[in-house]
Amino acid sequence: MGISREALDAIIEDLGLNSVELQKRKDYLDLGEADGLRLRALLAPADQLKDGYVERFYKLLDRFDECRTVLDRAVRPRDQLQGLHGGQLSAMLSGRYDFDYAQERLRIGLAHQQVGLKPEWYVGAYRVLLEELLPVARRVCGGDEENFSATMLSLFKVCLLDIELVISAYFQADQERLRFFAKAFESDLEAVLITDLAGTVIHASHLTWNISGYAPEVLMGRDINQLISDRNEEDLYQRWGREAEDNAWRGDVWHRHADGHDYLSRMSFAPVRNKSGKITHYVVEYSDVTDAWESEQALKARTEELARSNQELEQFAYVASHDLQEPLRMVASYTQLLARRYKGQLDKDADEFIGYAVDGATRMQGLINDLLKLSRVGTRGKPFAPTDCNRVLDAALANLSVAVQESWAALTRDTLPEVTGDETQLIQLFQNLIGNAIKFRTPGEPPAIHIGAHRIEGAWEFQVRDNGIGISPEYFERVFVIFQRLHSKAEYPGTGIGLALCKKIVERHGGRIWVGSRSGEGTTFFFTIHDKENGNHGH
Repeated sequence: MGISREALDAIIEDLGLNSVELQKRKDYLDLGEADGLRLRALLAPADQLKDGYVERFYKLLDRFDECRTVLDRAVRPRDQLQGLHGGQLSAMLSGRYDFDYAQERLRIGLAHQQVGLKPEWYVGAYRVLLEELLPVARRVCGGDEENFSATMLSLFKVCLLDIELVISAYFQADQERLRFFAKAFESDLEAVLITDLAGTVIHASHLTWNISGYAPEVLMGRDINQLISDRNEEDLYQRWGREAEDNAWRGDVWHRHADGHDYLSRMSFAPVRNKSGKITHYVVEYSDVTDAWESEQALKARTEELARSNQELEQFAYVASHDLQEPLRMVASYTQLLARRYKGQLDKDADEFIGYAVDGATRMQGLINDLLKLSRVGTRGKPFAPTDCNRVLDAALANLSVAVQESWAALTRDTLPEVTGDETQLIQLFQNLIGNAIKFRTPGEPPAIHIGAHRIEGAWEFQVRDNGIGISPEYFERVFVIFQRLHSKAEYPGTGIGLALCKKIVERHGGRIWVGSRSGEGTTFFFTIHDKENGNHGH
């Protein structure tokens, strides 16, 4: 029947069946040696009718859909199965109803449970067996009615023994299956409830106690609304009643603990249907997610506060730098006028002081202009659109043409991809990085700069590599901080905002920027831009 020895041994152990227990069953039926003798007398004539019996038996099987389905799915060919059933007929009439016989009957019951044949089918199958053996018994007993009655009683006893053994194995296997599901049910990571359609709890797992504070036996027979907080906007079962017809439901529901406090639960329910498709019960699972929800709310509030703070800072930077432009322009204009008109007419100190004022005003104008650019990255950027980075690089190099020519820079480039972004800001990004490579070149050596890109998961990674003076690793993070300088203004002029601006542009495009370098060995700046196929949207 395809049943393993281990599975059969487990059933025998669960039933507590041994030779002593088997004898008790036979004693209850008063099945003894005399019965065996009477049935053995039927063996030879019944054996001659075996083929006809098996044929009629299989006609009976084919009448029922479940039996026919089992036969169609059977691993063994039909002729082998017919041989097994013919052998069972011989076994019943053998007169040897020992432990081996009982094990074979248990094997049949286990096989029926595994393939889905119901016990009532097995009981009904004895009709064909008795129809076959009654005429045989009458012929063997001749006209001896007393012997015929005794033979039929012996046959009924064996049939009852068979049925009891087969059905015991069947239901023991069913119970083992239920125990397995119950164990899985109780070891679930969530609390589990089973309710009827009115919401009455008919079963609660042990985790319900841990989460709700109510012991499972306390909840049995109570309305599930005892667990639900009145903070919810809608009655839970009204919602389930509407949505259960189509599928399961999952959502967050406020619960009320046994001690009175409310907690948020991640809850799901699924309808249980009978064979006709009618909903009969609900299976409910839930877990306490209050801590996660509170953390999420705190993070959300902090994110909103940071967003407001950033917006206010950007607005302040823009307003402050914009409002400073006019008075600074006036200071710069008049200091430059003083320098032109009175240079050489006053003493040496006066010329020096005027020079300081002009230089300071000019640097202040540059600083304010860079601050304006930085503050406008997030607020004044253009909507994202498909952008050819080859065109972007061409525009950046055109803006840097004088610096490239004066430094004798040698530039090489890969074919660059198309991305989704703000073209103006990407031009500024390339221009700043290439301008840095030109500015921080090794003295006496023309810059060699390469611009490349390759695809990584979900993004394009760009590189701007040079042969300049390099950066020590301890300064890798510092270079992207606003106003941070690694060199004096006399060595390398600038405001210290260029790389901070690059970082802000890259982050607006959903990427990141970093640097790889060693002092004196050149520098490579890397940055990523989301691949346009991933649907990146500017922020």
